[in-house]
Amino acid sequence: MALAASRVRADIAFAIVDLAIVVGAYTMALGLRMLDTGITDPLTWWTGLARALPILLVLHLGANVVFGAYGHVWEFASISEAKQVIASNVAVGAAVGGWVLWVDLTSDGLVPIPLSVAIIGPLLALTGMGLVRFRSRLFSFKRTTTGGRPLPTLVVGTCKTAADFVREVTSNGGELDIIGFVSTGGGDHVRRLAGLPILGDLDDLHVVIERSGAEQVVVVADDDFLIRRVVDLCTDVDVRLRILPVAHRVMEGSAGAVDIRDIELTDLLPRATVSTDLAAVAGLLRGKRVLVTGAGGSIGSEIVRQVLGFEPEVVLGLDNDETHLHETQLACPPGADFVSILADVRDGEMLMRRVVQHRPQVIFHAAALKHVPILEGFPDEAVLTNVVGTRNMIDLASRVGAEQFVLISTDKAVDPVSVMGATKRVAEMLIQAADLRRDGCTYTAVRFGNVLGSRGSVVPTFVEQIKNGGPVTLTDPSMTRYFMTVDEAVQLVLQAAALARGGEVFVLDMGEPIRIADLARRLIRLAGLVPGRDIEVVVSGVRPGEKMVEVLAEGALEPSAHPKISIARPPRPGPVTLFDGVEMLERAARKGALDDVVGILQSLARHTGADDEVIVLEPEVSTAWT
Repeated sequence: MALAASRVRADIAFAIVDLAIVVGAYTMALGLRMLDTGITDPLTWWTGLARALPILLVLHLGANVVFGAYGHVWEFASISEAKQVIASNVAVGAAVGGWVLWVDLTSDGLVPIPLSVAIIGPLLALTGMGLVRFRSRLFSFKRTTTGGRPLPTLVVGTCKTAADFVREVTSNGGELDIIGFVSTGGGDHVRRLAGLPILGDLDDLHVVIERSGAEQVVVVADDDFLIRRVVDLCTDVDVRLRILPVAHRVMEGSAGAVDIRDIELTDLLPRATVSTDLAAVAGLLRGKRVLVTGAGGSIGSEIVRQVLGFEPEVVLGLDNDETHLHETQLACPPGADFVSILADVRDGEMLMRRVVQHRPQVIFHAAALKHVPILEGFPDEAVLTNVVGTRNMIDLASRVGAEQFVLISTDKAVDPVSVMGATKRVAEMLIQAADLRRDGCTYTAVRFGNVLGSRGSVVPTFVEQIKNGGPVTLTDPSMTRYFMTVDEAVQLVLQAAALARGGEVFVLDMGEPIRIADLARRLIRLAGLVPGRDIEVVVSGVRPGEKMVEVLAEGALEPSAHPKISIARPPRPGPVTLFDGVEMLERAARKGALDDVVGILQSLARHTGADDEVIVLEPEVSTAWT
C-alpha cells in the first residue's frame, strides 16, 4: 500500500507540474505571437486563450494518461518512455490545430487561439515535460548520494553498454566521476563517446590510470579473457576494479539498468575455464547407483550436486561428519534420489555393513585429510584416512562388483615432501595396483591443483583476513601454485570416469602456475580494496611440508581424448611390495609409531622402480622429508 501510495503521489505531482507547464507553454506561445505589431486587438486573443485553457489542460492531461506518460520511475527512463511523452504532445497538437482550423472554416466566430499558438504551444509543452522527466528528474524518489566526493573512474570498453552506463551515471550523479574511456578494440578511431574522451587503448591502461588520476576501473565486457587481462594489468596499480556485464547479461525488462559486480573467482585464473563433454558423462552416470565418499566436503558435495543432474538411479553420500553430510542433503533439490551414509572410510567392516546392500556401480572417492601443516604433526591420522581408507574403498568396490572407481588425488603427490602428499601418492599406487587385478572395475585417479574456494583452502583464508581488515599473510611471495575452480575440479572427476581405461592418473591443463602473492593482491581487489593501502600484505614464512613450486607430473604426460586433460603414469612398486608396505603402515599408524610411519611413507612414496623389493624399517628414521 505504501509503494502504491508513493507511486500515486509521484504521478499526481507530475500531473500538477504538467498542467503548470501547459499553461506556461501556451502563454509563452501567445506572447510570441503578440510580437507581431499587426495585431490590433491583443486583449481578445488573451481572453480566448483563457477560455480555451481548461480544454487544453484536459486534452494534455488525458493524452498523457492514454499514452502512458505516468507511472514510471523516471531515473531509469529511456527512449521508450520518451516516445510516450512525444506521442502525447503531438496528438494534442494535432487535435488543437484541427479544432482551430475547423472553427475557422465552419464558423463566423473568432477562433479561440491563433493557429500558430496551436502549433507552438504543444512543442513548448513537450520541451518542458521532457526537461522535467529526463534532465532534472525532479520527482525521482531513488536518487543516489554518497556523502563523499565522487570516485574518479575509468571505463574499459567502448560498446553500447559502456556508453549507456556512463550516460546513466553522469545524469544521475552519485559516487562515480567518470573521467573517460579506455578502448579494447585497438582500432577505434572515435576519440569521444557519450560526451567523454577515449583516453587510450588497453595496452596503455597503466599509463592512462596514472595520468588521469583514476581510483577505480569499471570493465565492461563479457569476454573472460579480457577481464583477466585487465586484472593482470592492474595487479600493481593503486586502483579498484569492478565488472559491468554487457547488455545481454543484464536481466530482461530492466531497460537502462546496470549491474556492476566485483571480480569473481574465475577472473583470478590466468586462463579460460575447461569445459566437459557432458554427453559422455551422462552416458556413464544415467541410471547408475553412484557412491560419493567425503560427500560433506567442498569437492564431494559438488560431485553429489552435479551427478544428480545426470539422472542416476541413486546417489549415496558417505561422510563421517554428520553436520556436513546434513548440509549436503539439504542442498539437494526436492525429490532427489540421495541417500546419506554416516560412516568412516578408515573402518573397513563398517563400510561393508552400511554400503554393500546398496551395491554402488560408480564410486568417487573424495574422502581425505588434506591440510598439509597439520598432517605433518599427525602422520598416523593421514595414513589411516588417506591410505588405509583408500585400500578399504578398493576392497569395497571389488566386493560389490563396482564398474568404475575414481580417486581424488593432488599435485602434492608428485615427488612429495609432505606427509599429506606422500599419503596421496601411495593412494595413487593402490589405484594402479588395483587395476591390475582385473576384477571388472576400472580404477583411475585424478590429480587436482589447489581448488579456488574449497573449504579451508588459501582463498577462503585470504577472504576472511580481508573481511577482518587484514593483514593478509603470505608464507612466501615467490611461492606458486596451480589453481582450478570447484566446478572445474568436479567436471574433471566426472570426465575422468568417462575417459578411464584403467590405471591412469589424469591431470587437468591448468595453464601457468599463479604466484600466491599475486592471488592475494587480486583477492584484495575482489573486495573493492587496494593492496598496501586498504589491506596490508605480510610474509609469515614457509610452513612445514610446503613446497615453493608444485608440479603436475614426473616426466612426460600422455594425451587423452580430451584436449585439456592429460595422463600421467608414475612408477610404482610391485603389488607384493606395495600391499606389504601398506600393511606395515597401518600397523605403525594404529600403534602411534610416528617415526616408523614416516619412514615407510618415504620408502613407498619415493619408490621409482617396479621391482618387488622388501621394505625394511630402520631403527631410527628422521621425520624430516628433506
